[in-house]
Amino acid sequence: MARESHLREYQTNILARLEDAKKAGAEAPAGYLGVVIGSKNVLVNLQEISETMPIADIHRVPIVKPWFLGVANVRGVLYAINDLAQMLENTFTTISSNARLLLMSNAVTSNVAFVVDRMIGLRKLEEMKLHEETTEEGTCLKAQTYQDEENRVWHILDCDKLVHSKEFSIPYVV
Repeated sequence: MARESHLREYQTNILARLEDAKKAGAEAPAGYLGVVIGSKNVLVNLQEISETMPIADIHRVPIVKPWFLGVANVRGVLYAINDLAQMLENTFTTISSNARLLLMSNAVTSNVAFVVDRMIGLRKLEEMKLHEETTEEGTCLKAQTYQDEENRVWHILDCDKLVHSKEFSIPYVV
């Protein structure tokens, strides 16, 4: 029980810090939210997401690619819900109490969200070093990777590139 309360406090703290960062966003980029997508540590620019929330009821849609999980009603607005782990690695995100929905900012696109395995916390690139190895640029990950002080490798999600990719913009099966 004590572990669950600590986890809730940690998540509540992250959400409060995200709100503070979003309010201060007009002055300068607030940094990144560190999340786990599949087997990758991923940095999501705080300017590209509008909100994080627990997984909502997702209603399946027929004849779509496996990574398109369906739609969810978020405060009266339908959001298209995507599983980036399935798209990138062909592994489904386990829907658990740690999993979260990240709603993309209207500056990127409207009414689109994706699931992440779990949130790690706020990160700044200035506190990391460019990793010596770069990866092949994919549908939504930038080629540059970064390494933190704990020697974890971080990929950077490019939401704009993702929503403009042909694969992502056509989720139905042809």
